[in-house]
Amino acid sequence: MTFTPGTKVACISTDNLGLLGYGDEVYPTLGETYTVREVVLDHFGAEGLLLNEIRNDRLPYRVGDKIVDFEKPFASWRFRPLVSKEGKKEMEAV
Repeated sequence: MTFTPGTKVACISTDNLGLLGYGDEVYPTLGETYTVREVVLDHFGAEGLLLNEIRNDRLPYRVGDKIVDFEKPFASWRFRPLVSKEGKKEMEAV
């Protein structure tokens, strides 16, 4: 699933969040809604999301044998886009 900045999303999974990192990162909450700020590729090459409502510091993380400074994104599979009432009505009409 591809997301774009400005897309409203709901968090559908928080499994294993917070296992890696510095321990003071802010993470999304299951069932809460957020707005996509930026879509990035994470250090594994997978689609990750940065959210308007959550801003973490750019910190150095180990990526393989390198140290890379970045704001840790959240895996896009943890989110589903919200369907607006207008969009829902259009889908029902089809």
